[in-house]
Amino acid sequence: MDLVKIGRYIAGKRKELGMTQKQLSEKLGMSDKSVSKWERGVCLPDVSVYSELCGVLGISINEFIAGEDLSQETIVQKSEENIMGVATDSKNKQKFLKRTICVLLIVSILALSIIGVIIYKALKPRNFIEPLTF
Repeated sequence: MDLVKIGRYIAGKRKELGMTQKQLSEKLGMSDKSVSKWERGVCLPDVSVYSELCGVLGISINEFIAGEDLSQETIVQKSEENIMGVATDSKNKQKFLKRTICVLLIVSILALSIIGVIIYKALKPRNFIEPLTF
C-alpha cells in the first residue's frame, strides 16, 4: 500500500467536504495530529478506524486502500490488486520481524555469554598463595 498516495487521497476527500483536520479528528474521536500523520503518509490509521473513516469521507474501503476513486469498471481489478498488495506487505513485514527477532536473540546470547565469562573470571578462585604482610 502506498502510504503517501492514501494520505493525499484522505486529505483531498476531507477538503472536498470542507472539513479541517481538527473536525475530521473529532468525528473519529482521534487527535488532529493523527490525521496529519495519515495525510502526510507517515502512517495509516488503525484498521479499526477504516470503516468509520470511510463512512465520514463517503468512500469505500477499496477506494481507501487504493488511494483513489474507483469506477465500476475498475473496481474488481483494483480490489484484487489491493488484496494482493496487502498480502505482500504482510509477508514482507513478517519476514522483517523474524529477521529482527533473530538478530536480537543472537545479540542477547552474545551479551549474556560475555557477561557470564566476566563474572566467572571475577569469581574464579585463585590458585596461588598471597604473602602475608605485617
